[in-house]
Amino acid sequence: MSFDASDIRELGLWGLPLAQRAGAVIMDIYTTSPEVRYKADRSPVTDADVACEHIILKALSRLAADIPVVAEEALSCGAAPKIEDRFFLVDPVDGTKEFIRANGEFTVNIALVENHAPVFGLVYAPAFSDCYVTLGTDRAVRVKLVPDHHPEPRPDYAFEPISGERPGSRDFTAIVSRSNQTPEAERFIRRIGGPPCMRMGSSLKFGVLARGDADVYPRFAPTSEWDIAAGQALVNAAGGCVLTEAGAPLAYGKVDRHFANPSFIAWRRRDEAEAMLRAE
Repeated sequence: MSFDASDIRELGLWGLPLAQRAGAVIMDIYTTSPEVRYKADRSPVTDADVACEHIILKALSRLAADIPVVAEEALSCGAAPKIEDRFFLVDPVDGTKEFIRANGEFTVNIALVENHAPVFGLVYAPAFSDCYVTLGTDRAVRVKLVPDHHPEPRPDYAFEPISGERPGSRDFTAIVSRSNQTPEAERFIRRIGGPPCMRMGSSLKFGVLARGDADVYPRFAPTSEWDIAAGQALVNAAGGCVLTEAGAPLAYGKVDRHFANPSFIAWRRRDEAEAMLRAE
């Protein structure tokens, strides 16, 4: 299966009812005080992670059996597919700590990577019925999407285009992790003038950037590729960028690093990132 810009739109439309089904399973478990287990790296996992990933992997195997999928829970159990230029990244519940805390700030993340860059991303927060998806490499939208075990086929959706435009005259604002703040991120915030900070869990932070409600997201705590790829695709499509500390685009397919990311900074607008790099 070969994807071009028009296929990305079809992938997005195909992914919305999948997200609803996965979200419905997550929410069923969310309301039952799920048992928390810990993986070898001491990160938490629940039945929601496993059940949601199963649904997504089954659907992707039907859609594009020839494209490998790197999925967080499967990889933690030793299922490491051979990847080439194109592969999917899946994080069934990004923000498991927030899921456990029951604050709603967790997401389903699905991304398609081509030539080390994310070209498609879907970020869905089922607790808020809030979904962000790319319908092209330069088209990002937001849509209300209610979790549903059996979503009805829909010919269209009430998409809200998002392009990173800052609403009104608000101050320059940073957004940071609710659960993984670091001294390095705090120093970065001070270095750019100490702007107001929002705190939020999961890839919802990328949605906030893409819709223009925050300007920069510094991340110096560890992340993996499946945590970030869908959000990066979204921010890129809305006119922003995700860069390493050296100013290079965050790249994917780092098998030798076990898919671990370096520190990065996500920006609402590319021109603001470029201005910051020039100033340094």
